[in-house]
Amino acid sequence: MKVIETRDAQLMAKLGNIMQDHHKKLYPDFFKPYNEKNIMHHFQEIFENPKQQIFLWVDDQKESEPIAAYLWLEEEIVPETVYRYGYTRLYLHHVLIMPTYQGKGLSKVLLNFADDFAIKQGITQAELHYWSQNEIAKNLYPQLGYEVYTEIAYKQLENHSPNF
Repeated sequence: MKVIETRDAQLMAKLGNIMQDHHKKLYPDFFKPYNEKNIMHHFQEIFENPKQQIFLWVDDQKESEPIAAYLWLEEEIVPETVYRYGYTRLYLHHVLIMPTYQGKGLSKVLLNFADDFAIKQGITQAELHYWSQNEIAKNLYPQLGYEVYTEIAYKQLENHSPNF
């Protein structure tokens, strides 16, 4: 297995199908259906920022469908406010293990890679978010040292006139 960086928007649009379909199944009223063209354009914009990087885990033993996983990272400055201190974080946008590679410990490999990447950049905090119905993520991340420090709740409102 080797790790390579990519800035191939078309490839990421194809790989994005798995992530988008997973999210759409969990939250069908929130996530849009997969649209390869729109996702490709999105990644073209993402790749204009050198602080955004995507790394692929490539199985050099497989010729067909050799990509085992990808990790989308962003070095991001969170500004100080009157309420909290500012800091630099490594934000993990996507951690995706392809279905045939799931359950083989690759998540730990990707997250350790992110830790090492952050340390090399002088970053002392890695952050990610996951959806509350994603039980795999909810169980995995605490095992790897991640702590929940904020939660977002929502309420779906009916489309009616206010009572005030």
